[in-house]
Amino acid sequence: MRIPHTSFLVFSAMFVLSGCGYMFAPKYSDPIYTQRPPLISLRYEYRDIHIYAPLQVVNTLPEAYQVYIYDKDNEVDALFAATYMPEEKIEVYLPQNTLSTDKNGTIFVISPQGRDMPEIKIKFTGVRYGDITLPVSKIIKTPAIVEGLVFRRYDDRMLGGIQLVAADSTGRTFYTKSRLDGDYRFELPNEYGYRNDIVVSAGVGSLFPVVKKDAQFNGKFNLEMDFPLGPSKEFVEQGNLYIVINNLTHFRIASSNGSFTPFLLAKNDIVAVTQVAGNRLYGLVEIFWSDENAEMISGWVREQDVIYAGNYFMSPQDDLELAKQ
Repeated sequence: MRIPHTSFLVFSAMFVLSGCGYMFAPKYSDPIYTQRPPLISLRYEYRDIHIYAPLQVVNTLPEAYQVYIYDKDNEVDALFAATYMPEEKIEVYLPQNTLSTDKNGTIFVISPQGRDMPEIKIKFTGVRYGDITLPVSKIIKTPAIVEGLVFRRYDDRMLGGIQLVAADSTGRTFYTKSRLDGDYRFELPNEYGYRNDIVVSAGVGSLFPVVKKDAQFNGKFNLEMDFPLGPSKEFVEQGNLYIVINNLTHFRIASSNGSFTPFLLAKNDIVAVTQVAGNRLYGLVEIFWSDENAEMISGWVREQDVIYAGNYFMSPQDDLELAKQ
């Protein structure tokens, strides 16, 4: 048997290393040597992708984590699927060229196993090979959310900067304010999704009468509650508006001090005054049974118990000087 020339063998080895050469190169069951030193050996090094997904666990402990990796164009057939126990780090090893290198072309999904823990999805850009460290994923129980709009009942104008307070039956309170577009949002601890003792108050600290509503979650975790504040357009047209300045203000059926008081007014209640008799003012108050349904009741208040509201509840801009009083 004639020994092939050494240079020819080297050329053949290089050809085997190329993509097309690998497809068409002959396969031998045993190594082929040149039969003279130096002996030539070839090695192909295969690299992988290492993905690390750090976690931050807050006030909960998942039973396990289901982890999936998808191509963004196919969220049905996972490229990778595995279960990790709570004490394990979430690390994934994949063959090179497994992931799309399109921008945010890959989706990493972490599904905590346990009650009320939402699934986490992270989009990222893949690499041919090498290390990828994903952003820290916060594992937290689903919050009980109350959100909605605060607006002026008179003309539906959105009200920003209105303070809202959520309080439970134990006195624990949470605070937020409406933004410029009138929207607000509470994120309460998960336990409140199973409770029905939350009362949300809007207009606290403003000249608007405080509106209170019960937040009845009943096992749900997202409630939408809008708060219309101030008098209706129909009420505004009844007379000049005055604001009650003290709690427990008498609203009497007659002008005399000894007359019957059917109920007491609270601070910031509004009276539409139609008649003045000395230091006694006669007018109407508006009682709301729901956001849309109200009743007007007539009675008397003392002049010293109210302050003139001017156009505060109708003007395009709030009267800030009046608000300071």
